[in-house]
Amino acid sequence: SGPPGETSGGMLIGLITFSLAFYVHFVNEGRAVKTAASLDEGLSIVVPLDTINVVSPQNEGRLVHLAGALRTAKILNDPNYGIAIDCVKLKRQVEMYQWVEYEDSKEYEENGEIKKETRYSYNTEWKSEVVSSRHFDRERSEEH
Repeated sequence: SGPPGETSGGMLIGLITFSLAFYVHFVNEGRAVKTAASLDEGLSIVVPLDTINVVSPQNEGRLVHLAGALRTAKILNDPNYGIAIDCVKLKRQVEMYQWVEYEDSKEYEENGEIKKETRYSYNTEWKSEVVSSRHFDRERSEEH
């Protein structure tokens, strides 16, 4: 269909791509086999525990399986909010409703000279990090 140079070049790129894809697939399958073998080995040596209340020295350094309720003796608290609760993990996530600045710049040519026009827009959003308005565009920041 095309000149012989273009056809053979396309075939060469296709062959290289196929070879690379075959190699990547082969390596990935090898890793999957190693992972499956490791999981099978772990399953064959795991020691199921009858109780979670007794620690047996004979299981030291062995792979064990246990199931039970997750508990802690310590009451977790957040003094800033006066919360104390019996739980394993307490996480505080604070968000602030604040102004956010968006910048859109476009380059254009005028009288043979390249110029840049920047437009700013503002929106109020809930954000978990502080957005400093000190660096907002000076002309528009007086409105906020």
